[in-house]
Amino acid sequence: MAVKKTKKQAHDYMSKLKGKGWDFDNAFGWQCYDLANYYWNFLTGGRLNGYYAKNIPFDNNFDGLATVYKNTPNFLPQKGDIVVFHGGFGGGAGHVEIVWSANLNSFVGLSQNWYGGGLNKTEVAQLVTHSYSNPMYFIRPHYKATASTASKVKDKVSKPKASTTKKKKILIVAGHGYNDPGAVANGENERDFIRSKIAPNVVKYLKQAGHTVELYGGSKQDQNLYTDTAYGERLGDTKNYGMYWVKQQKFDVVVELHLDSAGASASGGHVIISDAYPADKIDKDINNMLKATVGTIRGIDPRNDLLNANVSGRLNINYRLVEMGFITNKKDMDYLKKNYDAFSKELAGAINGKSIDGTPAGKTSTKPQAVKKAKQTVWNWKGRFTANTTIKVRKSPGLNGKVVDSGSWIYKNQWVDVVQIKKQDKYWWGKFKYPTNPGAGYFWMALTPITDKKERIKKEKKMYGKMKWK
Repeated sequence: MAVKKTKKQAHDYMSKLKGKGWDFDNAFGWQCYDLANYYWNFLTGGRLNGYYAKNIPFDNNFDGLATVYKNTPNFLPQKGDIVVFHGGFGGGAGHVEIVWSANLNSFVGLSQNWYGGGLNKTEVAQLVTHSYSNPMYFIRPHYKATASTASKVKDKVSKPKASTTKKKKILIVAGHGYNDPGAVANGENERDFIRSKIAPNVVKYLKQAGHTVELYGGSKQDQNLYTDTAYGERLGDTKNYGMYWVKQQKFDVVVELHLDSAGASASGGHVIISDAYPADKIDKDINNMLKATVGTIRGIDPRNDLLNANVSGRLNINYRLVEMGFITNKKDMDYLKKNYDAFSKELAGAINGKSIDGTPAGKTSTKPQAVKKAKQTVWNWKGRFTANTTIKVRKSPGLNGKVVDSGSWIYKNQWVDVVQIKKQDKYWWGKFKYPTNPGAGYFWMALTPITDKKERIKKEKKMYGKMKWK
């Protein structure tokens, strides 16, 4: 695979994307990932990998195709760069756009689903202005030097073809069963907790995504895959029991769910596979999902000492065992009890290869599994601010923003016109241009620490000056 288009062709194509909605995989409407995949597919003929948008810089081999830059205070994005936002956006999934223009203080991205209208196909690809929010990554394609005549003609007449996500036949297995409750701790047993809280919800969300999904043991989940496989082995029956029965049903994907057990301090989940085959995308996506939710205790773990994993390797069954955390760890179990539905939805999304629904990128969250509505942090309020003390000026909002030379700070009785307000690091920040040098671009300064219990800037008593709101 190679980048087949010139920079000019890429820029021209971006203009064709603007103002329309794009659904690359025919699932969940017009998502940010769809827009990026249309663009990447135009450039290379391929598609981007990564369960979450935030994983794109790490889950793709860009060697020979693009250079990945981590944002720094002095980095200047270029038009056509793919920009990836961190997990503080998109309900934890991150966000991805295509850079339209940029300066050192802000950039404009060609964006889809930033405001949450993608799922219902009400929000087309449009230009949105952003401040930099680290960690942030920019992927710069290695454009082709010149375009062939055939390529030029094709650009004029062709439209990107949508790629349809393949619907799969999936088996979800709750671990243990019969008279075996599995591990017991923190008021729960492994068998019943998984069967009541996790497995049925994973099935529900996978069916919502269009897959054919079954529970091992049917709706009652009244069987034990390990015991059944062992029974078939004892009988020498390689068709009717456990993993041998699973093979006959021709499932595309098999996921067995467990809770781990150890000392009270052990925490986090992990994915176990047969050492007969390498980890695939589903294994990696589940591992990433665990990292983002309950955490992981180790990486993907190839094994040759577990019955079901060994049989899956012999029979070439696409199987993995997922330890979803430690039942013996109070923190793990408190998290799973409180967030079992959201966790199940994330797990289903990892099996699906993409989140089960669309999340507005402009809504932030500290964790992907968060179910509370994120609070607004930026307002386009305007006003003239006159300082009553010396205020440091920064190139970006927040205490980590780079401070400009002290000769350019705001001093007592100086005024600026604030065009945007941002809440960050327990301060209210104002975005402005210097009245005497507007060509220098936008800068930020702290207007006041947040002391009002309801976080209302107009009620603050410790403002570093006076704001006349417009």
